[in-house]
Amino acid sequence: MLKVLLVFVGWWFGTFNGWDTLQNIEIKSSYDDMLGESFDVPVFSDELKSFEGKVVSIEGYTIPLQQSVEQDYFVLSRFPYNNCFFCGNAGPETVAEVYTKEPVTYKDVRVRVTGTLKLNDQDPLHLFYVFEDAEVELLD
Repeated sequence: MLKVLLVFVGWWFGTFNGWDTLQNIEIKSSYDDMLGESFDVPVFSDELKSFEGKVVSIEGYTIPLQQSVEQDYFVLSRFPYNNCFFCGNAGPETVAEVYTKEPVTYKDVRVRVTGTLKLNDQDPLHLFYVFEDAEVELLD
């Protein structure tokens, strides 16, 4: 009986399914006078908005942004580096910024990130998704 109740509660309130949940957006183009260029703006689904500010987990591949081996800020990609958004093979909904609680040693392996999800539809200098106070677990 408890198992049925838990399944019902998960269905009623929604379950975060990693990248499958994050792809529930519409992308519109907008022009920024200050930057002098057009950029993509996400329109987040109501389901996705329900996870903002919540601690969730997602798996992917790290793309380092700092020159040291120790990283406390990096990009997480749904796909390996050679297929990621920055190589032109995927959309902006397939990457997220990650800010960790503690620096982690970069390794070119699949990881699980657990952190507080922040949705970004205002700042064109950051990605659509940001995970704050994150912890990183190596999977490979």
